Amino acid sequence: MSISSLPSDYQLSNCIALYMRQQFFSEAFPEECHQTPTPFDLHMDTTIGIHSIVSTMVDAYHNPVQSNVDHIRLEESVSRNESGLDLEQEDQFLITYPPNALGVLDHPAVILGWDDVIALWYLPSALSQSTKNTILHSIPYLQQQLETSITGHTWRRQMDWFNQSNAHLAGCLEFALARHMLGHEMQFDTLGILKNLNTDASLEWLQAMAVPNAMISSVLSIIHPPLYKAGIEGIEKLKTETALNNPVMDRALMVWPTAFTNISLISNRACPLHCDPHSSGNWYDITANVGDHSSCIMSIPTLGLELVYDPGMVVAFSRHLL
Repeated sequence: MSISSLPSDYQLSNCIALYMRQQFFSEAFPEECHQTPTPFDLHMDTTIGIHSIVSTMVDAYHNPVQSNVDHIRLEESVSRNESGLDLEQEDQFLITYPPNALGVLDHPAVILGWDDVIALWYLPSALSQSTKNTILHSIPYLQQQLETSITGHTWRRQMDWFNQSNAHLAGCLEFALARHMLGHEMQFDTLGILKNLNTDASLEWLQAMAVPNAMISSVLSIIHPPLYKAGIEGIEKLKTETALNNPVMDRALMVWPTAFTNISLISNRACPLHCDPHSSGNWYDITANVGDHSSCIMSIPTLGLELVYDPGMVVAFSRHLL
């Protein structure tokens, strides 16, 4: 496949995912994997970016760290709409399910639960310099939307959590392909995209971010193939059934390059300890981090763990449980 023939929609993720999976298994299990990764024509920067992520994933896979988190019992104790903002309740969780102290992690690793299921992938410096530059250079497309996003309606948009004193834009945007209207009966409602996605600037941003989004999506195809497959099938169903009668969604689907149906862009914001009620205990959410900051930490008390949160880091875990 040549550069000129690469797709711009979710099929871009499928193309890159196939290559990344082959590359990962050939590096992680060289004695068992006899299949040579199928090369296809990519820009040099994209190839370097893919190999940077895969190499870090291989290092992480071969560096398991055992925790005592019990996913099943923990999920049974966490309500579906848990926000994680009730500190007294969170303290009680830690008393009921005390973590072993894993300390500060600054090198690639996977965190295992009691059942040896991987609870978290930590991939520091996974993003190449070119990939980080692409992400940073795409943000100005969304300048106007970011500037008006700090509305104070929820903690995610409260000014106190944002740093607006440096040269980078601050704000928080969410892009979702398919949402039901809140307060409507789902069986009678039609799916629609979030209004943040229904702008020329957002679609231009998606196009500029096509390769980084597809590479991050492809990570999911390695760490949770069934979830990746379900995401792709969901997007295909939207494309064949809903988008045919919804030109706004069809326009977004033409440039949507990932298996995920939601993308959040967070710029210059700190976060309190919290959970994501829209996630699930057996899903992976993936966070990628770019910028010029330093001395930042991602704290996950449920694991007794702190992650060094430097630019170029990618981390995957269930934000509903951890």
